[in-house]
Amino acid sequence: MKKTLILFFVLLGIIPYANAQWIWDISKMTSVKTDINSLTYSSAYRSLLKDADRAMQKKSVSVTDKKPIPPSGDIHDYVSLSRYVWPDSTKADGLPYIHRDGQSNPELENYDRNPLGEMANAVNTLSLAYFFSGDERYAEKATEFLRVWFLNEKTRMNPNLNYAQFIPGLNDSKGRPMGLIDTYSFVDMLNSVKLLEKSKSYTQKDKEGLQRWFAEFTEWFESSEQGIGENNAKNNHGLAYDVQLATYFLFSGNEKGAKRVVEEFPTKRMFAQIEPDGKQLQELRRTLAFGYSEYNIRHMIDMFAIAKYFGKDLHKMESSDGRSFYKAVDYLSSFLGKDVSDFPYQQISGWEAKQQELCEDLFRIVDLDPSKQNYVALYKKYSNQKMSDRNRLLFGAPDAIDEVFSFTTRQYDYAFLCMNKSLAMTDKKNLVNPRTVEKDGSLRMVSPRDWCSGFFPGALWYVYGYTEENQWKEKANKQSLLIEGEKMDRSTHDLGFKLFCSFGNGYKLTNDNHYKEVLLQSAETLSKRFNPKIGAIRSWDHHRDQWQFPVIIDNMMNLELLFWAAETSGNKKYYEIADKHAQTTLKNHFRNDYSSYHVVSYDTISGKVEKKQTHQGYSDPSAWARGQAWALYGFTLSYRYTKNVDYLKLAEQVAKFIFSNPNMPADMIPYWDFNDPAIPNAPRDASAACIIASALYELSEYSVNKAQYTTWADTILSSLIDNYMAQEGTTQGFLLLHSTGNYPSSDEIDAPIVYADYYFLEALSRKKNIENNKALY
Repeated sequence: MKKTLILFFVLLGIIPYANAQWIWDISKMTSVKTDINSLTYSSAYRSLLKDADRAMQKKSVSVTDKKPIPPSGDIHDYVSLSRYVWPDSTKADGLPYIHRDGQSNPELENYDRNPLGEMANAVNTLSLAYFFSGDERYAEKATEFLRVWFLNEKTRMNPNLNYAQFIPGLNDSKGRPMGLIDTYSFVDMLNSVKLLEKSKSYTQKDKEGLQRWFAEFTEWFESSEQGIGENNAKNNHGLAYDVQLATYFLFSGNEKGAKRVVEEFPTKRMFAQIEPDGKQLQELRRTLAFGYSEYNIRHMIDMFAIAKYFGKDLHKMESSDGRSFYKAVDYLSSFLGKDVSDFPYQQISGWEAKQQELCEDLFRIVDLDPSKQNYVALYKKYSNQKMSDRNRLLFGAPDAIDEVFSFTTRQYDYAFLCMNKSLAMTDKKNLVNPRTVEKDGSLRMVSPRDWCSGFFPGALWYVYGYTEENQWKEKANKQSLLIEGEKMDRSTHDLGFKLFCSFGNGYKLTNDNHYKEVLLQSAETLSKRFNPKIGAIRSWDHHRDQWQFPVIIDNMMNLELLFWAAETSGNKKYYEIADKHAQTTLKNHFRNDYSSYHVVSYDTISGKVEKKQTHQGYSDPSAWARGQAWALYGFTLSYRYTKNVDYLKLAEQVAKFIFSNPNMPADMIPYWDFNDPAIPNAPRDASAACIIASALYELSEYSVNKAQYTTWADTILSSLIDNYMAQEGTTQGFLLLHSTGNYPSSDEIDAPIVYADYYFLEALSRKKNIENNKALY
């Protein structure tokens, strides 16, 4: 009678919550969808689409694919082998199989458990890809998987688990109660199927057929010998059984049945499995005690999400003797960040992975109960969630750029402590700003004359621009004023690096007239290094025996000071010098593949090129990574001011060289030189990556390749956030690790360097401006 009623309601189509989600919050997912191109979600979205594209290439699987015939003789019956059982070598037929603890039998591959998981995961992935992208191809393929597994007469699975986790030769080879956990992947799968309901590929016939299948499966799940046995389980199996049963009731249209499971859950499962001190004794007796305890917590969260559907906050309930979900969470959370040896029970493997899964649980809990902000703090402290993690799409994530700037403010507070300590320990009076960390771990600070002296003040200006907190304005102003005297230094081409990065950013944010005067004087000073015969600004004054008139690719970065000065003062001289320098560099610095030399030296009498070298790279013909970054950035900014299409085309060609290079790593953080034969064991250069990312965001504003450039830049920033950021309170207050300064001179190799941090913050600021539809710079 029960089965008949379920089918009756399904066929009438009077299921009251047909468009609702149970485990996921569809409103949150929709919000994520509207923000899918933000740095917070773009990496996870790209990863999802890659997974979906792989699933598109897979053949739909069926229970009828297996070679062994089920004990019933019906190929449509699902069969899975108990994992740790093997043929008895003392018996001619090997029956019954015997247990070998911890040794998985490869015969598992011959049955249906792995194909079931593959099918459920494919449907999940494809349905999510359809939801977030709107690409009907994904829905069509997801529906194909569903039809083959559940609906087509020739390939469908019978709606039972009669032979799940069977032991050959025992109990007529029937399945065991614990085999019902094989289908827990259906929980997420059915939530994802709800996302297909707006698809033309997933028809009403498909929907009704799938609901009928699960109505029958639900009846078996409740009434079968195995189902009754699993329902009576006292550990995570019983709890997982309830989550599955409630989900199947909801999907098949039996709201009353689902509500019953939910209402019985606190007493039947939660209070029965959690002690007043938060321990889950049934799980703690396992060899993977922490893991199984966390596993049970995760199942509870799934049930709480279902309960929310009925307007019930089961997660807040507490028994009369103090048993509660939060007690269990707090007990496990007390071991976050600790060594496995601190855990008083067994966890023979997977300690770090399970800690991370607990962090994911904490984030989901706050979604259910925003009052638990202490869990947010734990999550932020201990989570190593990658930017590509799919959970970001399902449950949301803190704004990635906000998080980096929040970290930066704390790290820079520490940096000032380190600077003060370093200054107190030296007799040198002209040290003003940090540059790097020495091999012995000490802080290297530099005088105003150092070409890196303006990056730290510039980074502080970016922090002020993002946070709008006056303390950072004051710090940025103070550190900038320490190098003001450089505006008169005619011995260097690096006035743009030193003064436009510091005073230039300050002027953009404050409109302070004094900053403007400093910058105009700096431009005038820089202009004195221009040689009209050569058509370029001289770079180095040293090694005159080696170069008559050296021009390095880095010098393209100093042109912004001159272009800005021309625009601000109306003095065309600065524009003409900058433009001519760019033209000369375009003509002489680039090889046929659009890679750049580092140094081009000119004859001062004829004005012709005398030699081309890569002074800081692996060899003269090699492509030094930061040199390519300077070229990309320099010609992009030159196009901004001149609208010379040749500059734009060159920047595009440089980008093509960088990202089509076979030695560009998958995470897009380049090796220090693209031609170092030590690759893949050569040092990386995070500084080059930061410069490239920042340049790409600007180049995307001008080029038809906008989407590609944005994707590359987002990938770089995501990689830096995932794997290259320093731990808070370490590395003398620098933000990023793994930059390479001057490899041939064995200086600043695999080290934090200040200009990496500067361009990192600049790229993040540019990305945030793009997200907020603001001016890029």
